[in-house]
Amino acid sequence: MKDLLDIRNEIDGIDRQIVELFENRMMLTTQVAEYKISTGKAVFDKEREVSKLDSVAELAHSEFNSHGVRELFEHIMSVSRKRQYQLLTEHGKFAPTGFVDVKELDFTHAAAAFIPASEDAAKSYFPEECGLQKCTDWREACDVLQREEVNFAFLPMQDPASGYVSANYNLVAEYGFFILEEYETSPQPKDRYLLISKERVTLSGADKISICFELPHESGTLYNMLSHIIYNGLNMTKIESRPIPGKSWEYRFFVDFTGKLGESAVENALRGIEAEANVLRVLGNY
Repeated sequence: MKDLLDIRNEIDGIDRQIVELFENRMMLTTQVAEYKISTGKAVFDKEREVSKLDSVAELAHSEFNSHGVRELFEHIMSVSRKRQYQLLTEHGKFAPTGFVDVKELDFTHAAAAFIPASEDAAKSYFPEECGLQKCTDWREACDVLQREEVNFAFLPMQDPASGYVSANYNLVAEYGFFILEEYETSPQPKDRYLLISKERVTLSGADKISICFELPHESGTLYNMLSHIIYNGLNMTKIESRPIPGKSWEYRFFVDFTGKLGESAVENALRGIEAEANVLRVLGNY
């Protein structure tokens, strides 16, 4: 029987070879990215990756190792894609978000909908010249905003019935609205409210981004999405999920992370999530 130290030394030697081969592979990844940038070809080619995973898994000599090889190469290709997204950004290939930067919101001749749970905060938040319209619940307020009877809706961040933030974020996504600002009352207890609108606007100094995305019911998909945030050094501050009506075992995820639209790290993360999720929506940068 080999000595344990000798075995570990052999493993260390193999690991050094793996790192060297990985870096060689990443150099080739850069060449692939350059080709895709010049031709406009998409980074994520799911058909190619599925074929590749099948072929490398067949090289293993046991079922256990076959699963391990597949998992290993899933991660290697995920890292490769992230590097390609970075190179796209470095080459100035920014995807337009449609958001407009403004210094402040104009409430002159404006109107806002609110619900009983946000009445006191709404009266404190809006100037006197802004008209206020009371609604019974979140959905009625969203309907009023959708019909453009008001310019804004001002609603509690948490759903009063369920206590979940995602219930109300889900309505923002459903109606295609955008979050403009988060308002926190003071002193204690501090309650938080969302100002939403049909306008795609971000205020100067905004430092939080809210997104929602939908994923197929496949192993590892959520990790792959969140890894785009992790690899780009962004701080995720919230994640919640809601089942998608009519789609068994499929979920809509709501994620908040720090950042500003237009920053390279944010651009890289959003580019990766958009390419690999079924649906991505930026709910706001505020």
